[in-house]
Amino acid sequence: MNITRFCIFCILTSGLLLSNLAWAQESSRPDIAITGLSGELLENVNRHVRLIGRLQDPSPLTSGERRRLLRRVVGEIKEALQPYGYYQVTVVVDTSQAPDKFTYKVSLNEPVRVADVAIFLDQDAEQEPRFKQWRSDYPLASGDILEQAKYEVQKKILLAAALRLGYFDAQLTRHEIVIDASRSKADILLRFESGPRYKIGDVVITWEADNDSDSDKIKRRVEDEVLQPLITIKPNDLYDADAISKTQRELAATSYFASVDVQTGEPLAETGTVPVNILVSPSKRKVYHVEVGAGTDTGIRGGIGYENRRINKYGHTLNARLGGSQIKRSAILNYRIPLPRDKLDSLNFFTSLEEEIGDTRRFQASKIGTELSMGWRQAIVKFGLTASREKFTRVRVDLKDIEQTTDLLMPSVAWERTERDDLYFPTKGWSASALLRVADSRVASDIDLAQFIVDAKGLYPIGNGRVKARVKLAGSVIDEAVRLPESLGFLTGGDDTVRGYSYESIGVERNGGTSVGKNLVVGSIEYQHPIKNDFSWATFIDVGDVFDSSASYKKGAGAGLRWRLPFGALRLDVASALDRDGNPLRLHFSFGTDL
Repeated sequence: MNITRFCIFCILTSGLLLSNLAWAQESSRPDIAITGLSGELLENVNRHVRLIGRLQDPSPLTSGERRRLLRRVVGEIKEALQPYGYYQVTVVVDTSQAPDKFTYKVSLNEPVRVADVAIFLDQDAEQEPRFKQWRSDYPLASGDILEQAKYEVQKKILLAAALRLGYFDAQLTRHEIVIDASRSKADILLRFESGPRYKIGDVVITWEADNDSDSDKIKRRVEDEVLQPLITIKPNDLYDADAISKTQRELAATSYFASVDVQTGEPLAETGTVPVNILVSPSKRKVYHVEVGAGTDTGIRGGIGYENRRINKYGHTLNARLGGSQIKRSAILNYRIPLPRDKLDSLNFFTSLEEEIGDTRRFQASKIGTELSMGWRQAIVKFGLTASREKFTRVRVDLKDIEQTTDLLMPSVAWERTERDDLYFPTKGWSASALLRVADSRVASDIDLAQFIVDAKGLYPIGNGRVKARVKLAGSVIDEAVRLPESLGFLTGGDDTVRGYSYESIGVERNGGTSVGKNLVVGSIEYQHPIKNDFSWATFIDVGDVFDSSASYKKGAGAGLRWRLPFGALRLDVASALDRDGNPLRLHFSFGTDL
């Protein structure tokens, strides 16, 4: 009896094993084609149909798995098209071409369209212009095909905007789409309750030092009152995440800190406020740096500098620099005192020594002065007073060099403003500056002099490229042009003025040589077009002259290459001097930003 049962068990087990082996046997891979769709609809179907994804996997496909996935294809196609408003899709499967060839012929039929959009804002939300603007810009309207992706995205946009504006209790109390597929219509209902807008609570600045830093960093910390102009959020201001981010940027842009982290605490429902903690890590107080560069105007140049970023708790700074090139040498010392009214306000005391030994300009000048800088309507206005003594060499009519010395006390006023979409690589924007300075022989000056200088640049996108334009005008009112000090006279020509001419080679022809003039006019227009990656080519024409009474404009034209680097663009230009015999070519090499 036991033997009989054992035999029966073996027979049944063997049959089951053989059956499983047959089931697990690899099946042929079907060929899937979908017609009637294109673009985004076809892409979404391809992502949604699991059999299509499975066929991209080279592992064996069993016959059982094949049957399961094939059964689901029609339903998955229909599901993939519903978010685009197609709820009455018909799918016909054609297998007539070959046993393993499955063609799914899709007919979209009439889409479901939006019949009504009802968006309700509570009383607080109705007072917020940006919520009302969101409602007026809602992308789904009556008669539009129902696209659920737009519906979902708009919900996220609304809630994200609420958080950024400080509506921390905001919620969509109702958000639904009522679809009547038989009538091909749908109603959208959204009810948004923002709740009250929170305000900024206490704003605390916390200084922390790195483990390796010395205690001197903390001793030299800056008083909170000095930092207030940089902090764009104040207690009881309406919460705004953009204003908080701006505060972080403004503080990080100073030399006081190595890092800045503006942290917001948990919203306090009982007071309707959000506390803010500004965590700052002080930067190294004393910094030394070395500069090395080169350009076709100045040749090889270099410099060393020293900076004391926090002299005292009032945020005073000290900068010193020694620099030189083949034709210029300078030493500059500047002491800056920040002022509390605006982040751009400061009082500066400076002194400098400068020497130039170029072919057309030779002088030594020492200066001492003060300058008050003030922010005004997105611009900077500077009021200065500078005392200077300059020794310069001037060629007389008999071609002999004579040395002259001129003492000046010059009050000045300057205005500067820049608008651009990027600090280092602007694609559009403009900058402008104006300077007026005077000297009176009755007040600690050897000569009477009045000068104005206006400089403007513009950058404008055109197609894939951009146009850069520049105009610089300068003029002097003085009785005798020959008495104009070399450093205050004008010359042009070179990398950033009239290309095709050597550095400061365009001036007033006087006594057989080129000398500084009273007036200057320079204009330039350049077109830049991207090539590949960080490179672009440029073509340009420059016009300019220096004169005492009447101008005879010099022209230069050429082409060049621009290489975009992390902190500016490297410029290499070849230009022709169009007003010189033979139109000689000249190579120009420089580095900087366009505005």
